[in-house]
Amino acid sequence: MSADADDLDRIIDAATRLFAELGFDGTSPRLIADAAGVDAGTVSRLTGGRTDLYREVMRRASDAEKAAVGGAAGGFTPTRQGVERLLDEYLDFYAAHPEYLGLWLHRRTGDAADTADLEEQYVRPRLAGIVEALRAAVPADVDLDLTIWTIPWMISGFLSQRALGARREEFADETAETDGPYRKISPAELERFRTYLHTLLERMLRLPDGPDG
Repeated sequence: MSADADDLDRIIDAATRLFAELGFDGTSPRLIADAAGVDAGTVSRLTGGRTDLYREVMRRASDAEKAAVGGAAGGFTPTRQGVERLLDEYLDFYAAHPEYLGLWLHRRTGDAADTADLEEQYVRPRLAGIVEALRAAVPADVDLDLTIWTIPWMISGFLSQRALGARREEFADETAETDGPYRKISPAELERFRTYLHTLLERMLRLPDGPDG
């Protein structure tokens, strides 16, 4: 691997962390350069500038999600088990990658306003595909669009707020285990939330069991 390729990987890794923690608007090229161990000129030369670098970070984040959820999405069936597999892979991906979650959370606050097309490029097509795959199998009285959109909203809320109301003592405990700037979610917390999501979707969508159900 060339020196430029090594530098670019470090720049993208540093930018991903900083954009997730501080947002695009709060991250300067100098911060990225310092975190990557290169000069600002190298950042500009290899990435084309901060906006192009941000777009590359978001592309890689979206590609990583697609790869992680690809198995369930590729063979998706409109059954209870199919929805649960898709949900589980999505939840596990963002639980394991809080930095990617941070990127999308900042966007919800109006961060990087000049890249408003990214949701249309990466988010809406995937959710729209799930909606269309489910439409014929879901009762007509279910608002399917809002139900499916509710899932990423809830997952991002749970993972970002770390299950408010559960294990309250940890929120006041400055020694609680963390993963970088993020407090780790215990396996018990995650499984409790997973069970809740399964129950919610089962009751909302009223999907049939698959042949393995």
